[in-house]
Parts: sequence; structure tokens; C-alpha cells
Amino acid sequence: MPYDYESDASNIKENLNCVHIGSDIVFLPEIDSTNNLAKEYANNNAQEGLVIIAESQTGGRGRMGRFWHSPPETGIYLSILLKPNLKPDHLSFITLLAGVSAISTINEISHQRANLKWPNDILINDKKVCGLLCEMTQEQGNFFSVVIGIGINVNQVPEQFPEDLKKTATSLRIVNGSPINRLTVIRSLLTTLDREYRFFLAEGGHSVIKKWKLNTDLFGKKVSVKRGSVIITGTAMNLDESGRLVLRQDNGHDEVIDSGEITAQIN
Repeated sequence: MPYDYESDASNIKENLNCVHIGSDIVFLPEIDSTNNLAKEYANNNAQEGLVIIAESQTGGRGRMGRFWHSPPETGIYLSILLKPNLKPDHLSFITLLAGVSAISTINEISHQRANLKWPNDILINDKKVCGLLCEMTQEQGNFFSVVIGIGINVNQVPEQFPEDLKKTATSLRIVNGSPINRLTVIRSLLTTLDREYRFFLAEGGHSVIKKWKLNTDLFGKKVSVKRGSVIITGTAMNLDESGRLVLRQDNGHDEVIDSGEITAQIN
């Protein structure tokens, strides 16, 4: 049964114990992209903590403009507007922060140990259950806002995934064996993100990186990373102090990668 989002908006807001997130919650039955709308709100000086949630998206997208499958009554598709007063080159901290928050919620709800895949995916049993897309938008003057887009596969069953995703995607329902209350997931996600955001503002990026590293099995594995038209292969060693991936190539050189996509894990 689909949620009556309009009546639940006030319920979610009233039950959130948040400082920064949930200043306003907007529910829509359908939209092209929650991130696009959040950026429009940001350009009109919306308050930090705005949350936009859609029942479905017609143009949901992940990194590199990829389409994010967003059917109604199954997943969570939301965006959060933050104003952390960061320099543009520190956006990676917010991506890591979103990953740490989302995986905490997913582990709690699914009773599984999920895994962070750099830079912005969450996997369970090597299948994608959550994707993140953080985008920076410039408001008046030189002030930047950050929009965090989060998509979680919650109640999809295998036959609901498109053919090209059936081998690579999963949902909380599939791994848990029963339907999940999406409002419970939303409350947990927003509460956790607010807590981790407060830690970040107080302690800086070091604590975010430390938590991210505790939730991945990436390090020590040989991977291929696609950066633009270039593919770099090496052993994933660490995240540096800015959250960039350190890849050790066969010649012993450490390549520091600030953006890209892990396209293969080499056994």
C-alpha cells in the first residue's frame, strides 16, 4: 500500500530528534529528480535541513548521469539540503558522511552487514542496495550549499528490477525476507544523518573518514578505477586526509584519486 505522504510529513517531522535536518519536509507523489528540486529550493534561499521525498522519480540519477530506477511504492528517494560552509574541494567529506549515515541505517534495518563501495554505493552480498549523489550549488555571493541525494531499494522483489539490474541490485526486503516500513527507514536515516553531520561540524573530516573505513572491505584488494576515459589499476590502500582513494600501482607509485568509479575487482 502506498504511503499517504502528505499526512505523514508532519508525523515524521514531529518524531525527528534533529538539530539541522527536517526544518521542512516536502512530499511529492512523482517528480523528475529530488536533487533537481532541492537545488531549485537552494537557489531560492531555502533553509538548511530541507528534505524532499518522492514516491517515484521519472529522471532519478546517480553519478555520471546514470539513470536510477525509481518505481513507486518500493524504494526511498529523497534529497537533503545542507549548508556546511565548505570549500568546493571538500565536497567529498559530505559524500562520505552520507555513506556512513546510510549504511548505519541499512545495517540496523536489514540485520545484515552492508559494505561501502567508494565513493558512493552501498552493497549487500555484493549487490547494490543504495546509491548516493552529492551535488554542490552556489547561492548568492560565494556561498555554497550541498544537496545529498539518497536512493534505497527497500521493498523491491527480484522480478521488479529491470533485466539489466537483476544480477547487480538487491533490496532490504530481499535480504530481510519480509516487507519493510519505509517511514521507519526514513526516520532512522534522517536522525542518523543529523547526528553524523553534527559530529562532522564539531570534529571535522577525520572522524568521518575513520567511520567510513570501518564499513568497507575495499582495502588490500586490487581494483580498476575509471576516471574519465582513463582506467587505473592498483591495490586500494587507504583514504587520504581529504577522503580521496589511494591506489598503489604495480610499480609502487601511489595514485591519489579524487573522483572516479571502481569498475572491477581483480582477484
